Amino acid sequence: MKMPFGLSTEDKVTKATEEYGQQLRDLYKHECYGSKKKESCHILAEFYASIEMDIDKAKELYEHTCKELDFNESCLALGNLYLTNKKFKDPEKAMSLFQESCAKKSPGACNNAGLMYQKGVKGSTIEKDLPKAIELFTKACDYGHRNGCFNLSAIYLTGKDGIPKDMKKAFELSLKSCEMSHPWGCVNVSRMYTLGDGVEKNPQEAEKFKRLAKLYSGQDSTPVS
Repeated sequence: MKMPFGLSTEDKVTKATEEYGQQLRDLYKHECYGSKKKESCHILAEFYASIEMDIDKAKELYEHTCKELDFNESCLALGNLYLTNKKFKDPEKAMSLFQESCAKKSPGACNNAGLMYQKGVKGSTIEKDLPKAIELFTKACDYGHRNGCFNLSAIYLTGKDGIPKDMKKAFELSLKSCEMSHPWGCVNVSRMYTLGDGVEKNPQEAEKFKRLAKLYSGQDSTPVS
């Protein structure tokens, strides 16, 4: 409902939010261009991409922060742009950035490069290479990336393209991803305890991990002991 005079409450909230956003942008601009803070440059690029929807400005700043300031998160974001954005799509550039960042122990970059090799990228020179995908997922998992652990577990769980099934490895990796709050990792652990795949059957543990899967997917807020 409109107030008798001036802006409505909703308009005031919107205006205050916009002003706060502008203040944050100005702060990060000062810290980025004035103090050369890597994190602030990256956050400013994220602001351009997600708030102002200026993808050209975001790309320019991601590139600067990645190459000039050597900030891995910006290299990862730039790689994602080259991989998914129609305007800038260039899978080879994306892979190059992911590989470089992975070498600097960026878990997300290792995982993304692994995903590209897992199936190959249509319309590019990047072909399917499961051994390379396994190598990259292993690094991502070792660096603490839950999706890297889960993706690796799925390969050993199904076994294909010359990679044999290894249920023990699949269980260990599923458990590791579950411990990092990956709901589908918990689902797999629960099922493996139920069936006795890669681990001895244990109905109690199966139920525990089933509840964890629900907790991590937001279906249940009850703590699991």
